[in-house]
Amino acid sequence: MLETLAKGGPVMIPIGLCSVLALAIVIERLWYFWKTRYEASEVVEPLREPLKQRKYMEALQLARQLPPQIASYVGAGIAVADKGCDDMQLHFQVAGRDSLLKMERGLPILSVVTTVAPLLGLLGTVTGIISSFNVLSALQGIEGPSSLAAGIAEALITTAAGLSIAIPSAALYEWFSRIVDKRMQDMHRIGAELMDIVAETRGGQE
Repeated sequence: MLETLAKGGPVMIPIGLCSVLALAIVIERLWYFWKTRYEASEVVEPLREPLKQRKYMEALQLARQLPPQIASYVGAGIAVADKGCDDMQLHFQVAGRDSLLKMERGLPILSVVTTVAPLLGLLGTVTGIISSFNVLSALQGIEGPSSLAAGIAEALITTAAGLSIAIPSAALYEWFSRIVDKRMQDMHRIGAELMDIVAETRGGQE
């Protein structure tokens, strides 16, 4: 396998770096999303009664027991629940932006890999074809077809390698993006429900 990849020429070096980078990001994001997973339907209910009774410190303690990502978001709003829904909304927005940055960490790089990897494969294709043409231009010195085959092999191997990295990277990037979108929707819905509960306890004045 390594011998075959080596036939791809020097372009295989940046392609290999792309593969390592993409793999590192994918593993790190999988671990992050698994570690911070939660059921949106189970977040609000434990907080409902303490908020209705205006026991905000109790609600805040319960919020801190949630998974890290949603805990910081919910806690940011509950921490100012005594000041009303306007302050809660502002803190939810700030916490939501912070959560979005954490969830999207590494994804822009993964997106770049999906673009760069096939382009590097195309570059390898071009250099391989150039090598083949150089051989053809010096036909008199060829002892066999091996020199010509080397250029063709370089072209095909780099193209295959680039696509092999870009295709799964693009699929995983799309999957991670959908996870981020769903979690942001869940967080906004949770924030809205918590503000509704607080507004009801304050006589609908917020």
